[in-house]
Amino acid sequence: MLIIKRKILAKFNFVLLTFLLLGASSMVVFYENPERLLEGEWEEQGWYFEKVEKSPMFKKQTVIHEGIKDAAIAHLPPLQDGLWHFERMGDKNFIAHHEDKQYNWFLKGRGHILELRKNDELIESFVIQKLNKNQLVLHLNLDMQTKGIARIVLKKGGKEKYAEKI
Repeated sequence: MLIIKRKILAKFNFVLLTFLLLGASSMVVFYENPERLLEGEWEEQGWYFEKVEKSPMFKKQTVIHEGIKDAAIAHLPPLQDGLWHFERMGDKNFIAHHEDKQYNWFLKGRGHILELRKNDELIESFVIQKLNKNQLVLHLNLDMQTKGIARIVLKKGGKEKYAEKI
């Protein structure tokens, strides 16, 4: 009787381990990692104030004026046309072209920090607040007219609008 119980227990353990391994491997295969989600064209939907340092003029959730936005990204030529392009070049490396210059995007940390680099020098760093198939929300520290955090909302699929601009 003890031998039968051991055989049943061994079969039960085998089935349980099989289900655990299948479940874990399916989670790894079907998990949407930031690298896959980030690839492609993203169109800016708007820039908003997320956090503002004690200024009555600028309130949370208000739209950032175009002049402030243009000044914030003046040193970021690939972003000035409102389209953000992420083309895969390696594990955590993406490429952005602007005229004849090449910029590199890197995902850092746990995939929540997005860095723009040129010639291996950091130009700007963004914090990824939300990333899914259709929407990307980034936070950018502003140190201009007002100190605070800008929330940049991007929508996937900007190729159609880009073709219309040309």
